[in-house]
Amino acid sequence: MKPKPLLVTTATYWALMGVLLQAVPVMAFGLDANAPPSLIANLRVPASLVFPLAILNWLSRNSDASSARDAIFLSNLTAFTLVGIGDLLVTIMPGADPTGWLFVVLNLAFAAAFFVVGRVNMSSRVLRTAN
Repeated sequence: MKPKPLLVTTATYWALMGVLLQAVPVMAFGLDANAPPSLIANLRVPASLVFPLAILNWLSRNSDASSARDAIFLSNLTAFTLVGIGDLLVTIMPGADPTGWLFVVLNLAFAAAFFVVGRVNMSSRVLRTAN
């Protein structure tokens, strides 16, 4: 797989998730309707960190192999893996919403895609230093 479709798809995904987490945090985080405003504000801060990933992926979609693009692959691999594991932990909790499995699968599939695409498309400089 070429990097561009993956970067475009994940840029769109990160942007949509960012809008969802910012626009309707009560629903997105599964909070009670009477959740304290301070909690909602505190959740919006880390949720805003998905926007830079969306911008990074979008702007790097046409980039050539380089150590910078390698770093983009690795940061996305790390982000999707950690988010997928976090979703998994939340989803296996008693009383969790079963729709959480959708995000577990989606995030871990993106992590696997970044692993495969990143490994195939690593710059020659990175491959030389790894040997």
